[in-house]
Amino acid sequence: MEITVEIPDPLTGQSSEELARRVRLLLVVDEVRAGRLTRAAAARALDMTLDAFVVEAGQHGLYAIDYDIDDFKQELGSISKGRR
Repeated sequence: MEITVEIPDPLTGQSSEELARRVRLLLVVDEVRAGRLTRAAAARALDMTLDAFVVEAGQHGLYAIDYDIDDFKQELGSISKGRR
């Protein structure tokens, strides 16, 4: 699918290829955050390896592992109890 987007003046100094690459990446990162794409599907959509996508996405706050802090604390507590 191809769409046309009006680019704000402060960004017009960048190449259209670079802007298009960034827009695609950020759209896909947002789709992963929303749960509509897996990381693997996102990497395929961008024609990247999964490793490369994880690195790029991490630079935008989407990390390789989504782990709820409360779940982590609960598991850590379970591990600690098991060692006693």
